[in-house]
Amino acid sequence: MNDRRVLDLFCGAGGLASGFAEAGFEVTGVDHKEIVPRIFELNGIGAARVANLYTDKVNGGYDVVIGGPPCRPWSSINVRRRGAEHDNFTLLDSFAHHVLINRPDIFLLENVPPARGDAIRATAKLAEEGYSMKAETVTYSQFGAPTSRRRLMLFGSLRVDADAFFDELKKFKHQASTVRKAIGYLEGKKPGEVPDHVYPNLKTIDKYDEYYETGKYGWYRLSWDEPAPSFGNVMKTYTLHPSSREGGVTPRVISIREAMRLMGFRKGFRFPDGMGMGLRYQMVADSVSPFFSRAAAKAIDRLL
Repeated sequence: MNDRRVLDLFCGAGGLASGFAEAGFEVTGVDHKEIVPRIFELNGIGAARVANLYTDKVNGGYDVVIGGPPCRPWSSINVRRRGAEHDNFTLLDSFAHHVLINRPDIFLLENVPPARGDAIRATAKLAEEGYSMKAETVTYSQFGAPTSRRRLMLFGSLRVDADAFFDELKKFKHQASTVRKAIGYLEGKKPGEVPDHVYPNLKTIDKYDEYYETGKYGWYRLSWDEPAPSFGNVMKTYTLHPSSREGGVTPRVISIREAMRLMGFRKGFRFPDGMGMGLRYQMVADSVSPFFSRAAAKAIDRLL
């Protein structure tokens, strides 16, 4: 472990934090979900605390501040309250405020690409405080992940030009993994035989054939030999296991374990006992791919 300290805001299941932990940073996660400290402890990511980031402030002189404020105000699947009308909108400002009070050498903010304008607005004061900043959209599969999810990354630094981060990041690009490589080992495993390898026994899959034909977000029949598209909470949008393309096979959704693997979590990563199925699926859907976070952590380590 090096002596650099990382604060991960809105840390969730630790997809972003885990890459920094593996790179030797001392990680502290913060999230409003009570289960998060147990997830961090169980998986050896680091310490985590529960806090309300609308009001609570975390100031510990951290060297790096990272985080992904909730994306619901900009998400394409949110058709109700969007933008400033959504309660989560101000959490971009909360992230920026934590950068101001901690004055880290580096920060990295993650969100969906449509949040770009609001993320730049929320962090404008950081440029006045001396931070060099740049926003780019990355695709996780470019870093070896078995998902082609695209995300906005806004990087800032007091020590280096922001272009340097994205230049370093390019050095860690890698051929995409596939659905088969990520979850093929689970073929033939019964539900529960592997931790988190469970899924709901849905009776209504056939009612949504038109969704699968149009490619509506999350309603996919996965293909074995390609990365998975970006998917949401499988309890809400039925992302189907690739065997569902094969004749005579009863279609089913991907399991929690399979969703974890497709997002890029290691085989040994697991959720604590007693967590509801919906919460586990949601925390995977909200995660940053550890494939990307490992690359980002190595790039930042080089810059520091």
